[in-house]
Amino acid sequence: MPDPLELLTGRGPLIPLLGLVLAGALVLVIASRLARDADTIAEQTGLGGLWIGSVLLAASTSLPEMLTDVNAALLDVPDIGVGDLFGSTLANMLILAVLDLVFARRRILHAVAAEHAILGLLGILLTVMAGIAILVGGWGRIGHVGIETVAIGVVYAGGMRLLYREVAAGPRSDTLAEPRARGGARTWRAAAGFGLGALGLAATTPFLVLSADALARESGLSATFVGTLLVGFATSFPEMSATVSAVRLGALDLAVGNVFGSNAFNMVVLLVMDLFYLRGPVLGIASRDHLLTVLVAVTCLVLGIMAILSRAQRRSGPVLLESALIVAAYLAGAWLLYRLGA
Repeated sequence: MPDPLELLTGRGPLIPLLGLVLAGALVLVIASRLARDADTIAEQTGLGGLWIGSVLLAASTSLPEMLTDVNAALLDVPDIGVGDLFGSTLANMLILAVLDLVFARRRILHAVAAEHAILGLLGILLTVMAGIAILVGGWGRIGHVGIETVAIGVVYAGGMRLLYREVAAGPRSDTLAEPRARGGARTWRAAAGFGLGALGLAATTPFLVLSADALARESGLSATFVGTLLVGFATSFPEMSATVSAVRLGALDLAVGNVFGSNAFNMVVLLVMDLFYLRGPVLGIASRDHLLTVLVAVTCLVLGIMAILSRAQRRSGPVLLESALIVAAYLAGAWLLYRLGA
């Protein structure tokens, strides 16, 4: 049986690029439906905007990243997987910033709950932890798993527990809604659709990773660049679809919670990837080129938090400056990463 990678290489970068586009389109279609089913399940159980977005919707729309990075570990291309996670954070912040600029009258970052700042700070902390591990070559290991990824998982769990306590203690709003009295059949249909969508993603994402690896080899670009900008953006299609839909529906807490929740959850995927990468701690061998992405990602997260927290001082007018700076930071980071990987 021929090696799938051999079928994608040897004839220039066009074939793997087309494969990457096709796989990304399939991920978009499948995961968009997955996000809708997850939203239905959460709605029927009475969970609301911030909590739905930051936990259930964020986890469901992050399934492509998880499956992609598990396959990257199994195929021994860890830089594509690590780059995908950092790149997905960048893509998520770019999506949110562009929506804030396009839907300026809705004042997305001006109107959402302040608790989103906790999620943003959690994302910054986890991203910095990962960056430090890359810089120093890891913190040690437990078997083949890095101590740093275990620590990231523990901090994430503690941060989400803190968020839940803050939400529960705050004024009751759409964040925690009353559960629907009826709709059991609808819930079961959504659960079945969610399961089928997960299976579809499991079948699609290996081809996404293979196409990215082949494109890196055929184009001469580094795996870090391909993973961060191409795979990271492709696996963020579900977040894009879910966030755009939420904004158009006026569910702003759901939209922002999905973005910040996905960013934090992406760092936990490093632990999952580490479990499947048997050659050693994945952050201990990751390229230091990722440190540039870490810096840009943290910058974008800080700008997003600033926009949310500054709304009390800016009671009129849309929050546009921070969003414009996020877009500028993304473009500058992409250009620098290209120069490093070209």
